[in-house]
Amino acid sequence: MSRGRGRRAGIPAGAALLGLVVLAVLVLRHGKGGFAVDADVRAWALAHRPAVGVATARAVTATGTGPFPYLLALLAGWLAVRGGRRKVWAAGVAVAVLGCGQAVRYGVLESVARPRPPVDGWATHADGWSFPSGHTSTSAIAAGLVAAAVLLRSRRAAGPVVAVAGCWAVAVGLSRAYLGVHWFTDVIGGWLFATAWLGACAWAALRFLPGTRYGAALGERRRKKEGEGGGKGSGRGGDDGGGDDGGGDDGGGDDGGGPAGSSRALRRAHPTGTSGSTSPSGFTSPSGSTSPSGSTGPSGFTSPTGPSSTSRASGSA
Repeated sequence: MSRGRGRRAGIPAGAALLGLVVLAVLVLRHGKGGFAVDADVRAWALAHRPAVGVATARAVTATGTGPFPYLLALLAGWLAVRGGRRKVWAAGVAVAVLGCGQAVRYGVLESVARPRPPVDGWATHADGWSFPSGHTSTSAIAAGLVAAAVLLRSRRAAGPVVAVAGCWAVAVGLSRAYLGVHWFTDVIGGWLFATAWLGACAWAALRFLPGTRYGAALGERRRKKEGEGGGKGSGRGGDDGGGDDGGGDDGGGDDGGGPAGSSRALRRAHPTGTSGSTSPSGFTSPSGSTSPSGSTGPSGFTSPTGPSSTSRASGSA
């Protein structure tokens, strides 16, 4: 199950990564000054900037940076799992996913080194290179973490939360182009980067982390394989146990340390078809065997072979 879900998580990640690479190459070769679609979006934004629109866009864009996305990531990790220690661990992982994504984005930013649109069209402050949009990618990663956390806890309640988180991430991205500090293709690049990063992290978690909901199947499969491997060995103990009939804690021979292993050991010691009497202490004395017979004492041990006391008495008489 874990491997199949991991593959499905890797498909959008691979597609988004391919799109990001193609777009970055196009920007490097032909679009550092913007494509035709960038010019059209910028012209529309400049022509539709009422005061309330600019104020709203500034308020929305402010949520795409600073502590707010990290608080969302922290909350997402906290809600994703149950249990005190696991909550702390998951919250730390979610924040690390967002932080590491930021670091990787900076690498892409410096590699492409695309200038921002002309300053005369800016309606807010900005600095640094333009591709991909930092506000856009940060908000999209945070929204993706929130959506994943809600889906893990309750699929029934996930719909509204996922919709709100997605709309927020889209609004942050569009606000960057509306305020004139990013080309529209910078925003698209930010969404592609966030999708690729989240997909890669989900693929790794589902495939390699036994502590996740679906990644636990990987550990179960490994334990099952180990159990099957131990069951094939006849008369072998466990990895930590040692005798013919004793299995260790991890063991798994045919005569493992559990009740089933003990019963198999007794069956081999006394094959089917050989009946015997069991003494009060639990030892069995075979009857009808080819060896000379003797009497069985109270403890279940057989007396030395030879004439019985009754025979000696009759002979002496």
